[in-house]
Amino acid sequence: MLNLNELNVNQLKAVTVSNGPILVVAGAGTGKTKVLTTRIAYLIEHEHYKPSSILAITFTNKAANEMKYRINKLVGTKSLSWIGTYHSICLRILKEDIDKINRRNDFGVIDDEDQMSLIREIYRVNQITKNICSTIKFKKALQLIETIKFQKININDFNIGTNFLKQFQMYSIDEYKAIKIIFNEYQRKLLLNNLLDFNDLLIYAEQLLSKKEVQVKWKNRFKYILVDEFQDTNETQFNILKMLIDPLHNNIFVVGDPDQSIYKWRGAYELIFKDFRETYPKAKLIILDTNYRSTKNILLGSNALIKNNYGRIEKSLITENNIGEKIQYFYADSQSNEGLFVAKKIIDLIKQGYKYSDIGILYRSNYLSRFCEDYLMTNSIPYKIFGGIKFYQRKEIKDLLAYLKIMVGEDELSLKRIINVPTRGIGERTIQKIEEYSLKNDISFFECLILKENVDWNTKLTNNFYEEIIKLRQTIKDLSPSKSLVKIIEKISYREYLKTLDLEEKNENIDELINAITIFESEHENANIQSYLQEISLYTDTSEQKVTNDNSVSLMTVHVAKGSEYKIIFLIGFSNGIFPPAKSFDFQEERRIAYVGLTRAKELLFITCSDGYSYSGGAMGPSMFLREIGDKNLNEIKQEFKTISNADLDWYNSKQSKNYENNYQINNINFNIGDIISHTIFGSGVVIDVKGDILTIAFKAPYGVKSIIKTHKSLKRIKN
Repeated sequence: MLNLNELNVNQLKAVTVSNGPILVVAGAGTGKTKVLTTRIAYLIEHEHYKPSSILAITFTNKAANEMKYRINKLVGTKSLSWIGTYHSICLRILKEDIDKINRRNDFGVIDDEDQMSLIREIYRVNQITKNICSTIKFKKALQLIETIKFQKININDFNIGTNFLKQFQMYSIDEYKAIKIIFNEYQRKLLLNNLLDFNDLLIYAEQLLSKKEVQVKWKNRFKYILVDEFQDTNETQFNILKMLIDPLHNNIFVVGDPDQSIYKWRGAYELIFKDFRETYPKAKLIILDTNYRSTKNILLGSNALIKNNYGRIEKSLITENNIGEKIQYFYADSQSNEGLFVAKKIIDLIKQGYKYSDIGILYRSNYLSRFCEDYLMTNSIPYKIFGGIKFYQRKEIKDLLAYLKIMVGEDELSLKRIINVPTRGIGERTIQKIEEYSLKNDISFFECLILKENVDWNTKLTNNFYEEIIKLRQTIKDLSPSKSLVKIIEKISYREYLKTLDLEEKNENIDELINAITIFESEHENANIQSYLQEISLYTDTSEQKVTNDNSVSLMTVHVAKGSEYKIIFLIGFSNGIFPPAKSFDFQEERRIAYVGLTRAKELLFITCSDGYSYSGGAMGPSMFLREIGDKNLNEIKQEFKTISNADLDWYNSKQSKNYENNYQINNINFNIGDIISHTIFGSGVVIDVKGDILTIAFKAPYGVKSIIKTHKSLKRIKN
């Protein structure tokens, strides 16, 4: 039931505002999702938009499903077919029209694990590490491929390619040769097997929509477009949006918080809000600043921190919640005592009546969880780390999905995965020989399986495998996807195979996969294996985490925690060299990450740090961000012991305070605007702004403008 009386003044304005471009800047905990879903319900109930004409985009499948659920509760409609992620929306567009750019509609989508397998294969076949370059790791190569594709770099042009690689401190000819081969081979393999990767879903959609007739079709399809988490949008996604919006009405409604833009490494950029306002100069700006999550003291510290970022849309979060306790700060004399503090404090909180599930422990990087885990285990505190293996990344699930893929196609990666699963006597050497023959004679891996002579492998084994696949295809020809899978499992004796590996417990996962496919069939008319595989590819993205409600403490990076909230937050490892990292010079981004960490807390916020742990080693001191949070917003918990053995439940005193100015090294150099400096990596530059200890420096291309703390050892003044 749609009840507008539940909204505050600014929320009501956002929900009922007239059509045209709308920019809603929604601070942390201000009811962003509520506003977005209520706006869609309002469009359907009061503005009489057809649900099928409304496109709503968010960044995770979980968020999309939550949005559908909320809207259904408000207006009772289930026909919300165009609510999804950028990738899922682009997938649907491509399924309809990718043939307009000379690609087949029965394409497959390769997930991140198979991408890595493909990269490893390219390295091996082309002997990259042995004969060309040994310095580029698999993951780095994949990151470079993604950037090359998104930035539309012509890597085959020597000058363009080498200049591009210089941005990543890659200067050698061998590095260029390696990346050129890896990229071209990667693209060739995808094309040969009719595969798209996750980035291709966006890239090909952008290419497709640039065709006028296709663009007109989709502009007519959607009468209203809404975007959640707009701060995470990259340039390609924004271009796609602009090509979907009907220019006659410009009905685009975007919601986000520039202060929570923390995915620069994924292509998001903080200027997206500026670009939006330049693209739609008549856009109405609505700011949601009433926070319903946190106490006043938590917000005071958070506001004090983020106001140090320049060029932002000004806002300060307010709340009618209780004032609460000040942000608690603990500076340990060792990493061990930092972990011990967290564990002992959790025990104390549980005694006060809190549950383990009320508590989140956040950190800047995954490696920081270890020292906390030691003391959580020692004190029998149940905990869960978010970032483990997801359902669709498990071996048994990947195996069976590969079989389904072979039922409708012949992609090489899937064939290689299952050619000896269950065991058929076909080893890695045979697979390598088939690969080499396939490459040399320009025929597919699948075609090689039917060869009977003039080849250097046991053709009887490969012929038998080929015949087994053909028989399976015939067997399931008239069956539904779920029944097809049941039949495949039976025919290949997959459960027996797991038994030989002592993995019988994996049968529960297999049953869940069958159940998931059955649910898909009930929700999709005329469902087939191909449509299921295309849909499920969107759930193999390891960036999304499944959060459960069991009673345990949650550990995760701040990036994973975005969108979550806990009654109690421990933000650990809050030291210079870690927060911000020693290698980072983008303090704007790092400050936003810290801000996201702070604003996850509802009732209590603990910030901890200690000396002696960082990639570079040595004592780094408390984070520069502590001073920006401000002494008046912090309450220091004083350590009253020197070693762990002297610790007990009464080893802190929360009444002490501290002047954080004393934690920072005094630099006798007073930098001024116009000073010429040198940097060990970026070379010479000119100081263009001085704000406290932070220098804004303009370096020569390709580095551009950087923000750097003035005490950083990499800096040296040449001339003032």
